[in-house]
Amino acid sequence: MGSELNDLGSSMQQWQALSSQAEAGVLEIPEGVAFQCDEVCAAYIRHLEQMVGQTKSLVDVKAFGTLDSARQLGEKFERIAYSGERSLRVVLLQHIDVIELMRSVFRRYFDEAEYADRRTLKSITDIAEGAGK
Repeated sequence: MGSELNDLGSSMQQWQALSSQAEAGVLEIPEGVAFQCDEVCAAYIRHLEQMVGQTKSLVDVKAFGTLDSARQLGEKFERIAYSGERSLRVVLLQHIDVIELMRSVFRRYFDEAEYADRRTLKSITDIAEGAGK
């Protein structure tokens, strides 16, 4: 599980660096790619959120029986699935955080593109109004 956490941290750092580049205006994303990536990210987040919702019902502690060892085993599986600090639920939520960060990179591109489009439209309108005078 340790290597997964390192991979997750590494992914988060990479996307934070890309986010900084996008914010600085030095990241270029080909036309249409940002939109497609954003849509895939949104779909993946919905999938992960469904999985997070299902983690609560993965383990029924009572189904393991009434013996102390059975109850302890059930509680252990419940911690692994849902309530532990390194549970499946927590890992899924961390992955959602990474995907949200990815989306923020693409969203910045949309914001910049929208701003540039508005600025270009205003310039064209100003030129057209100036030519009409």
